[in-house]
Amino acid sequence: MPTLVHGADAGPARLAGLGLSAADFEFVLAGADAEARTWTALAPPVMAGMARWGKTNELLRIRLAPRGWTRDDPRNMPRTISPAGDFAIVAATGDGATGRADVASRNLYARGIETVRAIGRADQLAFDYPGLELPAADDLAIWLLLYHLAGDEIRAELSRPHSISPAGYVDSWAERILLPALALARPDVTPVRAGAAAEVTVPVTRRAP
Repeated sequence: MPTLVHGADAGPARLAGLGLSAADFEFVLAGADAEARTWTALAPPVMAGMARWGKTNELLRIRLAPRGWTRDDPRNMPRTISPAGDFAIVAATGDGATGRADVASRNLYARGIETVRAIGRADQLAFDYPGLELPAADDLAIWLLLYHLAGDEIRAELSRPHSISPAGYVDSWAERILLPALALARPDVTPVRAGAAAEVTVPVTRRAP
């Protein structure tokens, strides 16, 4: 099945058809980036990535809830559900092809059981996880908000999987909406030479007699 890819020309109209805009995702991705950067190199290595993922899903809900979107978390899959209840968005880290029209993207980390079921591979799960009793999946279409930190920008796309492997990686897409890359502002930092003391200025106010 060929993938329908919406670039800069067709993307805004397709997003509007879903009740969304590029500004929605700019808000979400910028806020999540700010959250991720509160974690320093002294934190456990996974924390910045976990913070980015969690904040992306949270801000998506914060942004869309006033417009009638709802949410649920089946088996810890954070779904943000459209007002009509016909599809849901789930944020996930994407690989280096995220946001690029010339190559096929995929999720960077394996998705869990609930995502695999939701995309339509419940029959395979019975083989992979014998004895695991799972309730029937609902019929909400799942769109993945893939994001990828690439140097001084974040590339992203809102894409609907066509199929997913039992291992939890999307292997084909029905549709991809490429989002504008988000440029990240970085403060100018002047490096200090090794052994040089930083100059500190302390304001002094004369005490009244």
